[in-house]
Amino acid sequence: MRALVIAGLIFAAFANVSQAAERSSVSGYNWSGFYVGAHVGRAWGEAGNSWRNISAGYPNWGPDGDISYSSTTGGLHAGYLWQQSWLAYGIEGDFSWASLKGDDSQFAGYVNALEIDYIGTIRARAGVAYGRSLVYATGGIAFSSIEKKDLTNGRSVSNDLVGWTLGGGYELALGKGLRGRIEYQYVDFGSVVSALDYDHRADGLSVHSVRGGLSYAF
Repeated sequence: MRALVIAGLIFAAFANVSQAAERSSVSGYNWSGFYVGAHVGRAWGEAGNSWRNISAGYPNWGPDGDISYSSTTGGLHAGYLWQQSWLAYGIEGDFSWASLKGDDSQFAGYVNALEIDYIGTIRARAGVAYGRSLVYATGGIAFSSIEKKDLTNGRSVSNDLVGWTLGGGYELALGKGLRGRIEYQYVDFGSVVSALDYDHRADGLSVHSVRGGLSYAF
């Protein structure tokens, strides 16, 4: 449901800006070419939390308290764009370091925690260029790693994550190859089961991020 709402908002904004771009005059700036850059921002999210222990006679998943997390984030991005009239499109990859940590200490029982140290994405970008501005939507695959911890018994295990991402942003050509941007991303990793001394599952593992960045176009 959250993904449908995000996609609807991005589509509505994209449609409105594309209509404005069609009515405006085409500027001399061209977004085509390779670029690299860096970004910094804030990331946050929440995951459901459940457990089971089949060998001990608890085969069904039981609730274990939600886990919230937030962190400053920063990283690098690179991509390539093509432009045809007012339409700019291409591909971008990014890698962001973070320290997304949280635990379910508010819930009775064993204290479980999770930690995500990075998120990477490979995404398509498509946007409307008007003047020296670019309004764009973006989406693709996301990857990361989660460390799940049983703080009560001192156990931990890591799992690789693969999911999807959807977002959008605004970019402005500042001159001499320099571009500034602000971007929102939603990343969804679904559910992941970690094998501690029992099975522990993070449900609906997701991350929101808002970040600003600078790019240099060649």
